[in-house]
Amino acid sequence: MRQIFVLHGYSASINDHWFLDLKHQIEDENTTVTLIPFPDSEHPDVDAWQKVLDEQIPAVNENTYFVAHSLGVITLLHFLQRHNYQNIGGMILVSGFSGPISDSSPLSPYITKSKVDTNYFRDIEKKLVYLSDNDDLVPPQLTIQLAKDIDAPYITVPNGGHFLGREGYTEFPQLVDSLKEMLESE
Repeated sequence: MRQIFVLHGYSASINDHWFLDLKHQIEDENTTVTLIPFPDSEHPDVDAWQKVLDEQIPAVNENTYFVAHSLGVITLLHFLQRHNYQNIGGMILVSGFSGPISDSSPLSPYITKSKVDTNYFRDIEKKLVYLSDNDDLVPPQLTIQLAKDIDAPYITVPNGGHFLGREGYTEFPQLVDSLKEMLESE
């Protein structure tokens, strides 16, 4: 049985953006999709979010896949590294980053506490990064840098913004197709 865990980001919930559509498009008799609900996403707390992951994801193996968006990306990477999980099925990271966004970002303390050594993820075979050329929340160059640091291919979506529901992303068919390809390439 394959398991896919979807991690939302800052000021979001499992009901936002394209998460539910992804679940409906991918889930079948061989695949479960779990949308991870993080507490108080307007004021994210590293320890609280990691505790949720510890509770929701009791074991990880080559049949475990992850999709993470925005702040969910560094949250996922911190989780995987903290548990020394490298033997995973794969991961798709959307508008991610592994370091400070800006000097004035309210997320700076969270990011600093979520220490990530990007070299740790270079050996994970199946990984893909999505970014947009006009993301106004996470500068595209930070997502490109993350992709390079973890040795992942990346796809730039023209005018995708931050892939939010309010920007038209209640569905993300390109990501669904990428995930299906990743799952079929076992």
